[in-house]
Amino acid sequence: MLPCRLRASRGGVTMRWLVALDESEFSERIIGWMRAFPHSKQTAVTVVHVLAPLDVPETIGLTGQQLLLQQQGAMVEALLQRVRRLLEESFADVEVILREGVPSREILQVIQERRPDLVVSGMQGLYRSPGFTIGGVAQRLLSYAPCSLMLVPGKAQPGDGLRIMLATDGSEDARRAARVVAELPGVRETMIVSVVRPLGAEKAVLERFQPEESRKMEAAFLRRRRAEARKALAECECLLRQAVMVVRARVIAGHPAEAIVRAARRDAVDLLVVGSRGLTGMKATALGSVSQTVAQLAPCPVLIVKP
Repeated sequence: MLPCRLRASRGGVTMRWLVALDESEFSERIIGWMRAFPHSKQTAVTVVHVLAPLDVPETIGLTGQQLLLQQQGAMVEALLQRVRRLLEESFADVEVILREGVPSREILQVIQERRPDLVVSGMQGLYRSPGFTIGGVAQRLLSYAPCSLMLVPGKAQPGDGLRIMLATDGSEDARRAARVVAELPGVRETMIVSVVRPLGAEKAVLERFQPEESRKMEAAFLRRRRAEARKALAECECLLRQAVMVVRARVIAGHPAEAIVRAARRDAVDLLVVGSRGLTGMKATALGSVSQTVAQLAPCPVLIVKP
């Protein structure tokens, strides 16, 4: 059995997914992506929608305020009915939860109550702050959701057979992500990438040596990093080939998040998969880690696999 809770349904085990929706134009596209994403028929889905307080001006009067609230309620009810019908065509058990309050807070509360294996959210939505490529709810889920998280951009289009890019750095979290990919049914192709980072603080230290000695030591640093990257690729490639997948692997160079996103864009993959933490072992609790920066910049859906 995989050490990660996000795994294929085997032996009667029911997977639990939770999807956070708002009234934005992207919600039904997210549902389309979920239906196409590889899953067992036994997968149970909880849909969470949070009614945020409307900032209604007093000048429209009590009657106007009541009409606005009625229209909001009717719109949300129609959306949730459509969503339920669509999901029931693909999933065994569908639950719809409607709450009122601050969306990110209420969604995290439902996650604590339901303890899903996977949370699905849009990247944008109604609550995106200026200067951010993902919405406020997605940012909070990135930081605080205790389980694996899939972020889906509004333009995502489901297709037949996923082309996946898996990023690995040789860490246990990256191996866990590889095991999750190996368990997904119906994957058409998986591309594994490992990034050779440029020298950072080491570069400044090496500059204190004589030029020839500095070049030799810099080359030694990079050789070691390339060897580590090839080893990380080989581990994941062996695991994925056991799942009878079409697998390609390559070493790429650059700053990790930017290099991974650039490779995903160049190969036009359907899904980018990363572990939530890298070799540092530090918990990703603030925007800026590799996985969270990837989620901010990715041109496609991103699956962040957590322990």
